Amino acid sequence: MADKSLTKEQGLALLDRLGKDDAFRAHFAQKPAEALHSLGIPAEHVVGLPPRCLCPRELGSKQAMQEAHAKLASNQEMSALNFIVPSAKL
Repeated sequence: MADKSLTKEQGLALLDRLGKDDAFRAHFAQKPAEALHSLGIPAEHVVGLPPRCLCPRELGSKQAMQEAHAKLASNQEMSALNFIVPSAKL
């Protein structure tokens, strides 16, 4: 079975929340699958996402999420739908 990806609308909703909502960011960083489901993404879709997308991780900045949202909203960046969340590399 091929890995699923997020729709553009789902990607925009995710990036919007990651760019603005500290509580959601903390939830997503620790339990990505639960956080995605809280956005209204069906559980059966979430479990079909690539496993690397559902691992807890340190997130990139709110600004990085807002910039990714703007690019996706303007159709400049469709690769965001592959659901690789920006992360901090220190």
